[in-house]
Amino acid sequence: MKPTITKELEAGVRYPHHSPVFFDAIRPNYLFTLAEIEAATHHFADENVVSCGEYAVVYHGIMFGNTRVAVKRLLSSRVKENEFTGEVEALLGLRHKNLVKLLGYCSEGHYRIIVDESAENGHLGQWLHDCNSEVSPFTWNIRMNIVLGIAKGLAYLHEDTEPAITHQHLKSSSILLDKQWNPKISDFGITNLLGSHESPPTGMSGYLAPEYLSPGILDYKSDVYSFGIVIMEIVSGKTSIEYTTEEYLIDWTKSMVASQQYDQILDPKLPELPCLKELKRILLVALICVDPDVNNRPKMGKVIHMLQPLDLRYSSASHKLSCFT
Repeated sequence: MKPTITKELEAGVRYPHHSPVFFDAIRPNYLFTLAEIEAATHHFADENVVSCGEYAVVYHGIMFGNTRVAVKRLLSSRVKENEFTGEVEALLGLRHKNLVKLLGYCSEGHYRIIVDESAENGHLGQWLHDCNSEVSPFTWNIRMNIVLGIAKGLAYLHEDTEPAITHQHLKSSSILLDKQWNPKISDFGITNLLGSHESPPTGMSGYLAPEYLSPGILDYKSDVYSFGIVIMEIVSGKTSIEYTTEEYLIDWTKSMVASQQYDQILDPKLPELPCLKELKRILLVALICVDPDVNNRPKMGKVIHMLQPLDLRYSSASHKLSCFT
C-alpha cells in the first residue's frame, strides 16, 4: 500500500507547487514554495498575524505536519532576489542555542519570505512592558539568565562567525523566549537583507548608539550599546524611551545611579528583590556597555566574563590553578 501524500509530507517529503504527485528531488529542503507558505498561513490570514513591524509582517504557521513556525514576510520591494537568497543562505548554517533557528525561505515574484522556528513565549518586550499581572513571572534569576543568554548569542555572531555579523536591530522585541524563558535572538542579518544600512533603522529609538549619526556606520560596538539598553529594560521594566516625556532610559538610569536611588531602578513587578551588590554589578555592566566612547565598550566575550558572579569566577580560577598543582 502506497503512503498518502499527507503522510509523506509529514515525513518530510517535498512536492513542487505545480504538482501534488511528482517528488521534487532537486529543490533543497530549506527552499519553500509560495503555495507551501500560503498553506501554512491560511493564505496570510489576518488571524495568523503575530506582529507587524517596520520591515516585515510575521505570521503564525504550521508546517511539516504539526510544527509551529514563524513566517516573516518582508515588506520592502527593493530586495533583489539574488541578494535575498545569498544573504539568507549565508545565515542558514548558523547554529547557537541563543539564536532563533532559520528553517528556510521563499522567493517567488515580489515575495521575500523567511521561515523561522517559533518561540512559545513570544518576545521579551511583551513580558517587560505589556504584562498586566501585578507580579511578573520573571524572577531576578530568570532575568539574569536572559541577559547572559543574549550576551552569548551576540558573542557568537560577533566573534565566532566568518564574516562577523552585526545585528544592528537589537532591542527587547527582537529577543524571543522559549517555554523555559531562554532567550533567542531574532532578526540578525536583517539589515543586509533590507539594504537599510544607509539610513537609521526604524523602531530603534533609545537603542541606537550615538556614533550612528556620525559617521553613520554601525559595527559590533553599536550592538554592545543596544545590549546595555536592553539590560536596563530587563532590570527596570521600563521602555527604552518614555514617549510621554521623551525621556530616554539611559538618561534616567544614569540619574538614578548618580543619586544612589537603586530601589527606584528595579521593576516594581519583581516577585523578589536582588541584593544591592548584585544590582550594582549588573548596572555597572550596562553602563560600561553604553559608554559614549566606542573604544571603552567591551567585546561581548568580555561582557560574558563580567556577567558571571564573582564567586563563580573565583571557583573557576581555583579549579584551573588546581590542575597545575
